[in-house]
Amino acid sequence: MPGMNPKLRVHVIMIALNESVFIESQLRALYPFCERISIITQYDRDWYGEIVKPDRTSEIVLGFPDPEGKIHFIVRRLPDEAAARNMEMISFNKKSYANVLSHGRSMEDIAMFHSQPDYFWIIDADEIYDIETIPAILEYLDIKKPRGMRITGYNYLRTWNKRVPRTVIDFTHFGFIKAGILFEQRRVISWSEFRLAKLFRHLKLPDWSGRVFGFINCPESVGVFHHGCWLGNDERIRSKFNKSSHKESQQWQTNSIDEITFVHVPTNELPVNIQKGDWPAHFFND
Repeated sequence: MPGMNPKLRVHVIMIALNESVFIESQLRALYPFCERISIITQYDRDWYGEIVKPDRTSEIVLGFPDPEGKIHFIVRRLPDEAAARNMEMISFNKKSYANVLSHGRSMEDIAMFHSQPDYFWIIDADEIYDIETIPAILEYLDIKKPRGMRITGYNYLRTWNKRVPRTVIDFTHFGFIKAGILFEQRRVISWSEFRLAKLFRHLKLPDWSGRVFGFINCPESVGVFHHGCWLGNDERIRSKFNKSSHKESQQWQTNSIDEITFVHVPTNELPVNIQKGDWPAHFFND
């Protein structure tokens, strides 16, 4: 199909809680490039079990045009982010339909539905990929064929025109993982990799920790994602920043929202799908 890399079968795993601002633009960008999209939500609970008031995320997902039947929408009361992703990924394997006798569709159809993809594309609703670079990212993935590939994210502060330099927030985590690989915590596959990296630093050796585990980083020249987590007012940003569990694994150079600096990015230099997205007016100040 147009946009999709015919060599790779890619299944998106997306967690979305109150992401009505981002979810439609996200689905519009991803739909042509994958064979399935699983959207997992707790609907009115956060990861700490606290009640939240649901927005229109569910309504938007359920109303999104899906002529090819790609979209799966899952509501689960799971208390952990890694467990939520793992459970959805585990459901797509042969064990899911072992010893089943079909009462409706053929066993071939059932087997095809539960078949594992080449890669799971791990993405949050506010991680926006440039639609013009997605084909290059998938092609690079297909050539390298790693067990997992990290993607660098550019963070933005208050508006899409204020990009946080990577010297302040270096935000790189797994975007693609082979079927059968699971997470230990959030977007961390193995804490042993971090321990090994620490050992290499102590010995003043090049960091081969990722290579040992079969992981690679996608070069920024090939593609990045654009992280909209900190768009909006200071109250929202402060809450998101203080709850983030990425600080330890990403080795951020700041511990306070008030210390974050930014550089100006003109609107016409942003990805076209961000430029043309249906965002609140205050998401731009150019």
